[in-house]
Amino acid sequence: MLIGVFFGIAACMIWGCVYVAPLILPDYSPVHIAMMRYLVFGMLAAGLAVPEWHELKSYSAADWRRALALGIVGNIFYYWLLAEACQRAGAPIAGAFTALIPIMVGVIGNMRAGESAVPLRHIVPPLCLSFAGMVCLNWTEFIYLVGDGRVTSGNFWLGVGFAFFSSVVWTWYPLSNAEWLLSHPGKSPKTWSTAQGLALLPCAAGMALLAGDGTQGDILGPRPWMFIATVVFLGVCASWIGIVLWSLMSQRLPPALGGQMIIFETIFAVTYAHLWRSEWPTPLMLVGLGLLLMGVTASLKVFRKPRRTASGTT
Repeated sequence: MLIGVFFGIAACMIWGCVYVAPLILPDYSPVHIAMMRYLVFGMLAAGLAVPEWHELKSYSAADWRRALALGIVGNIFYYWLLAEACQRAGAPIAGAFTALIPIMVGVIGNMRAGESAVPLRHIVPPLCLSFAGMVCLNWTEFIYLVGDGRVTSGNFWLGVGFAFFSSVVWTWYPLSNAEWLLSHPGKSPKTWSTAQGLALLPCAAGMALLAGDGTQGDILGPRPWMFIATVVFLGVCASWIGIVLWSLMSQRLPPALGGQMIIFETIFAVTYAHLWRSEWPTPLMLVGLGLLLMGVTASLKVFRKPRRTASGTT
């Protein structure tokens, strides 16, 4: 279990960087950033497919449909929502709304666990701690952005809406991804990550050509080298490597617990955003981060306790 937790934290450490990318490239549209990121991901997957073809060719049509859905919805659509949230409401708000994911994944994943489910009364307190932490982070960032006059209230709440829907999408992604991995224990998480990138490549390639907003002049925009460096990092590290680490975690933890590891993405996102702004977190934000950590720690204790099924086995 601890190895699975390590893989989950490592994935979130990388994914926390994606909240800063729209702040590094404010003169690029979120759609453009997302499309080019996944074009890089798809091209990398195409190259990796050659040595991994012996396993990829064993995938059924249903497996490829799942990979396509995970690739497009869980990557392209999700990151577009996330990037819009970052630019409209700020990276910490987008990261804070990620805290909704472990709450929803924890409840849904536990409900789908059948006889091995944890009693709801045991997981509610940890999830409430996570929710309280999210509220603290949201309130602090709202005061920071709107109270300081940096964004309008309407634009801020529109960004909050994008952040909320991104959390809904990524509630579905870890559950669907874990379901496939757990039902195919002999398959490599690395190859499964490559399959998702390969499946979304045609879509990413087509949409990348249409993602410009008319202000960028060409597909590389006004700062081509910074743009290339950012999207290559996002495509290689935040996409392929991040999915590999997350899939390795998903093979080792129950979905209801594995989904809660996304809390660390929130923590890293808030940390990176404040480093970018050269600011210290407010006391209330630190309280929120502490509550999020307490929620994850409490969840680990709940899921590590031996449980008995209806048949009496542990």
